[in-house]
Amino acid sequence: MKLLLAGEDREGALLRSLEVGLRHEWQVTVVDPAGSVTRIIDDPSLVAKVRRRRRADEASACLVEAVEQNDPNVVLVIKGRGIDAAAVEQARRTCPVAIYYPDNPLWKMTDAGDALARLEAADLAIIWSQRLQTILSRSCRRVEMVPFGFDHRWFPVTDPAVPRSGIAFAGTWSLRRERLLGALVGLDLTIVGSGWERAPDLGGGAPRHGEGAGRLLRDAAIGVNMLHPHNAGAHNMRTREIMASGCAQLTDPGTDGTPLRDGAGCRWFRSPAHLRELAEHYLAQREEAIALAAAAQGLADGDTYVQRATEISAALKKLA
Repeated sequence: MKLLLAGEDREGALLRSLEVGLRHEWQVTVVDPAGSVTRIIDDPSLVAKVRRRRRADEASACLVEAVEQNDPNVVLVIKGRGIDAAAVEQARRTCPVAIYYPDNPLWKMTDAGDALARLEAADLAIIWSQRLQTILSRSCRRVEMVPFGFDHRWFPVTDPAVPRSGIAFAGTWSLRRERLLGALVGLDLTIVGSGWERAPDLGGGAPRHGEGAGRLLRDAAIGVNMLHPHNAGAHNMRTREIMASGCAQLTDPGTDGTPLRDGAGCRWFRSPAHLRELAEHYLAQREEAIALAAAAQGLADGDTYVQRATEISAALKKLA
């Protein structure tokens, strides 16, 4: 059966992680409806923001054209930046449309378009959170929950006991993240991600995607994970990437969609001072850090995106 896979197509993108597993069961064609947006997505300048907004307007027409030309059995959209509900409805005249949404559609700052209307227009909405599944089920045609996983090519499961040092954080700048990571100044800390030029005292570097991000975490003794507000109480993509990489995970509390709990696969920090305390402890107590990381792998090292693609395929085949 033919699957049209639409979404951001670049190194480290969720589409590329899921594509590998989906090709086991589908004849897959990939289209990036907002490709010109994808190419400048890490540019923080005001000019780039304006260009992204303008170019996202082309995404809806691109998706509809791709559906008409490829005549797939099912369309799977990953997020769908710039695609409006009318385009989803038009695509549905050809075949069923599913959308895997990796953010919170109720959190207006995560998308350029009306994400909730897009999901409501689809035949199937796939979300990463049980809480969001419950909320969206009130207005969407059908909702499935598939948690985030990790890409085994970029984040291979690595022995926690291999030589490691320091603390790593990979993620976009925010005021909250700056405040928390500021508590780690003076320790061996590496920060990478978009926007860290706003915090020059922390010495953040450029984003690392795919293998680059994986290498950073595999070399670290500790991986810090900070959930955006729209992920609060749950997990994010980094949850399982840190787990696979074998470093000890210090993270915001989260239970929705993750088997990790405080003291069982991770440690939850409650404040900047608490984060500093935990970091100093696990840097000094190497055996405890290894045991914490090993416990995480015992809970979640099968949660690859190949497995997630199998779960998504099962839901898609009910539409075909």
